[in-house]
Amino acid sequence: MLGTAATLLLVALGAIALAVAVFVLSPARRRKFHIHPEPAIDYPSAVARAAETFDNSGPEVCDACRGTILDHGGRTRDAYVLVHGLTNCPVQFRQLADILHANGANVLLPRLPYHGFVDRMTPDQARLTAQDLLDSTNATVDLARGYGERVIVVGLSASAVAAAWLAQERDDIELAVAIAPFLAPMGFKDPVIHPCANTLLRLPNAFFWWNGRQKEALVGSPYCYPRFATHPIGEMMLLGLDLFIRARRNLPRARKILLVTSPHDVAVSLPRIAELAALWKGRVQAVSFPPTWRIHHDCIDPSQPGQKVDRVYPQLIAWMDESLN
Repeated sequence: MLGTAATLLLVALGAIALAVAVFVLSPARRRKFHIHPEPAIDYPSAVARAAETFDNSGPEVCDACRGTILDHGGRTRDAYVLVHGLTNCPVQFRQLADILHANGANVLLPRLPYHGFVDRMTPDQARLTAQDLLDSTNATVDLARGYGERVIVVGLSASAVAAAWLAQERDDIELAVAIAPFLAPMGFKDPVIHPCANTLLRLPNAFFWWNGRQKEALVGSPYCYPRFATHPIGEMMLLGLDLFIRARRNLPRARKILLVTSPHDVAVSLPRIAELAALWKGRVQAVSFPPTWRIHHDCIDPSQPGQKVDRVYPQLIAWMDESLN
């Protein structure tokens, strides 16, 4: 028979184990994401609104990372909204934006909140929420309505989830392009996504290096933060869960959606992306880069080591043109 001390120890350990289980597994209250579209009615009103609201940032933001609009001086047939990924800035999409602009489109490159700071080690990136991401992207789509007859929203990773979410809810998006959408990390299946997101958001935020050897000296874009925060990762997972709930109830309202993946992407769950494509059957085109190209998660930033934008950009533009025609 166990002694009193041993019994108390077992009870204490059991209580701790129960507390941990409740902490991790109990479902959080569902986050209620929302948008309030206020599309610009024409080109002059879009320009005026952009002058007042588009990236009114201060000296904390690097000049090269401020939100940018590549404008032809009038409304064009197509207006692209290119939204960068977590820890990066609009520079990530600038080279692709220049190509699209040269092809005759107006292009809007918003800067996500808490991104593009001169201080690349800023802890403020941990403050980004899924609602922040939706608000920023939604406001840029509102502007784009005045810059083009057709609005095309392109997002990468976390911002790809925002592009897909807006495609689900807005009927004035001609094409939403979700490149490597971060619906869940690689290997994560539906039952564990919510508990994992809960845990990330209930624990204190932590930072992890993109490259543990290079740390602050991260090779690649001089504007990308060398580490990422855990709270925004949890936020994006919750946004992906909300997107699935909406997609199971209704068809997306955007005219067309393009889901872009690569078999060599080790950052996201490809089966989870396939599940979303199945829910959107008839309204989505799912495409993948050829395996022999060995395209990795960030296939957009030309400064990434091992980048293949000379292949990726033409293929991506071809897929978008096919979807638009």
